[in-house]
Amino acid sequence: MEAKAVVNSNNISGLIERTLNYVDPRLVDHGKRVASLVYGMLAVQKKYSAKDIQDICILAMLHDIGAYKTEEINRMAQFESEDIWEHSIYGYVFLDNLSPLKNWARAVMFHHVAAVHLPDTLEDRIREAAQMISLADRVDIYLQEHPDSHNLFGYLDRVRGSKFDGSILDLFYEADNQFSMLACLDEEKDFHKILPDVRLSEQECEDYLRMMIYAIDFRSQHTVTHTITTTRISCCAARHMGLSEEQIHNIFYGALLHDLGKIGIPVEILEYPGRLSNQAMAIMRTHVDRTEEILGGTIEEGITRIALRHHEKLDGSGYPRGLCGEELTIEERIVAVSDIVSALLGTRSYKEAFSKNRTLSIIEEQAREGKIDKSVVEVLRENFDVVLEEVEESCRPILDTYYGLRKEYQYLLGKYLYDGAKTADKGRKES
Repeated sequence: MEAKAVVNSNNISGLIERTLNYVDPRLVDHGKRVASLVYGMLAVQKKYSAKDIQDICILAMLHDIGAYKTEEINRMAQFESEDIWEHSIYGYVFLDNLSPLKNWARAVMFHHVAAVHLPDTLEDRIREAAQMISLADRVDIYLQEHPDSHNLFGYLDRVRGSKFDGSILDLFYEADNQFSMLACLDEEKDFHKILPDVRLSEQECEDYLRMMIYAIDFRSQHTVTHTITTTRISCCAARHMGLSEEQIHNIFYGALLHDLGKIGIPVEILEYPGRLSNQAMAIMRTHVDRTEEILGGTIEEGITRIALRHHEKLDGSGYPRGLCGEELTIEERIVAVSDIVSALLGTRSYKEAFSKNRTLSIIEEQAREGKIDKSVVEVLRENFDVVLEEVEESCRPILDTYYGLRKEYQYLLGKYLYDGAKTADKGRKES
């Protein structure tokens, strides 16, 4: 749906940082340091537009985003050798399909490839971006292991022309000379200090916001599809109830954000094949608090409340605050019911999708018990088939993109692992 973005240039980077911090803050901090080094090189080069510099630096901040999915976080130092393709390829296809960085995303796929092994068909601008990110990445990891920058320069001189293009190394040396980048590398970095003139359009901000929703897949594929369907069911129900466009706008974003905190829940709990123990359920319920911390006061209050109240019940038996009916708006009630319907209709590792009749029976029973809003349940009962048709039609494009991403990842992984094996075998035979 067409709607005004709810984030802006001043707060979107903080939202991204807080979201990914719940997976592992080490990669967020590493990404910011890499972005600061890349920004220094671009500032010296003075070749690209302000928009291109901005995009390349955001790309540098997110260059290891694929490692969140491929569980390579604890092997960062090994990325230089055999463990380069999984996170690089996943990061590329994720950013290419689900972010505003499509024009530069290919650089992420090659950010661990030595200059002499980069494909001849690679565009010059992608080669440069890949090399800048690669150099900044290696410098940061090297300094985490060997704090003496004098030895760093000796290492870089030894790999000039093989690992890194000489022109890229010269940019790095000049940037460090002008800006003392290495001396400032360990300072706490806010992205607006790295890139003070960042200016994102309204559409770009919305695209980055959606990117974070899809990043929940780093924990659970089912959570992504559930979020998408919950959002669409909520908006369809709201329209059939005659709510205003402003209310539907708030419902759309509140539902879109409602499970963002699940990115911080262990996958063994999210994907547990059965009923959770009391201890595991207590951890699962913290996703609402995590969502609140991620949003950090950056999202309009009405939208935030919708996102945070989807597990509240009219009789006060819900969580996290145990609110009662008079404290819950119609927007919050709609998303709460839609969340249940989406969960019942969805498939999981431990259950098949529930039928229409069983789904309606469950929510009607909860309405009779005074837990969820009867008027919302009645609208869904009367319009169930129409709502599901609308949901399927509106969800199909993004779900097709999402599943296509996974297929592309498997294809590229097979291709580059095979090509890499052939290169290694050729090297052994020639030696």
